[in-house]
Amino acid sequence: MAIIILSIILVSCRKNDTIDNTTSGENNYDVFWQRNAVIKQTFTINVGSGGVITGTKGTKITFPANFAVNLDGTAFSGTATVALKEALVKKEWFIESLSATTNSNLLQSGGMLDIDIRRADNAAELKPAPAMLLPNAALVGVIKVEVPRLNPNLIDLALFLPDTGINGTPTVPNTKPPTAWASAAYYPFGNGSNSYAFQLPKFRWVNCDGLYNVAGTKTTIKVTPNLTANPGATNIQAMLVYKNISTVITLPPSPGFFQSYANSIPVGSTADVVLIGKSASGKILFKVIPANVFVANQNIAITADEVPAATVTAYLSTL
Repeated sequence: MAIIILSIILVSCRKNDTIDNTTSGENNYDVFWQRNAVIKQTFTINVGSGGVITGTKGTKITFPANFAVNLDGTAFSGTATVALKEALVKKEWFIESLSATTNSNLLQSGGMLDIDIRRADNAAELKPAPAMLLPNAALVGVIKVEVPRLNPNLIDLALFLPDTGINGTPTVPNTKPPTAWASAAYYPFGNGSNSYAFQLPKFRWVNCDGLYNVAGTKTTIKVTPNLTANPGATNIQAMLVYKNISTVITLPPSPGFFQSYANSIPVGSTADVVLIGKSASGKILFKVIPANVFVANQNIAITADEVPAATVTAYLSTL
């Protein structure tokens, strides 16, 4: 039970620890995640006048004047800090424990962004002003985001926002990556030849996605880690990594196993099944079952071994 609880806080554990690279060694789990984490870029902007920021990977965000307010709805026109993460490819989704899925269908992602905006004077969160929530087809007078289109095969995408109402309960707190997404197709979204352009109605995680439409039956997949040889292991996470489509699924944890959302995985689809975690001695636990063809109600048992960081790096290079 303790292992599963710790897996839920995977992201916060691996990104906030202070690591001494000179003594921990490159094969240390925490060192590996620190070295491979998606960089958080920081900008400052005046809320009253607005402005434009551009990320290192090409994401451009245009903020109109008075684009944000305090969480209680009161006006704010001072300086804000914008923290941006651009997770545009599979390796980055893997590292950030992201998922390209709704609660019933696979998605193909053209990129996921984390946009965290806070007051510069006291670090309090801000939210979009009410005018930013009104759909605007011209993308004028609203927060406009342009994301580089890295995969020319991904067309007809739309905006997806974190699904906060699966089974009537929130999926995750605002500070953690979503476990599933819900379509926000009512907000304008443009599919250009070089970029996706859309209206941003919320801060934190957003996703450029399209449904993976495949005929046939869907099923529920369970992944059960065998940790007998690794007592005290923590940060355990199971993932389904599709090689033929732009999809990575970080499976939600349950006591003793990880499981997809009910009837969300196409029977006959093929993906790598990956288990990763941290041994009691701080080393990387890792195992890949490559090209697993999913059958109905499959329960996949998997045992991870301690591996050098180079093994995981080599796998990520194939994504």
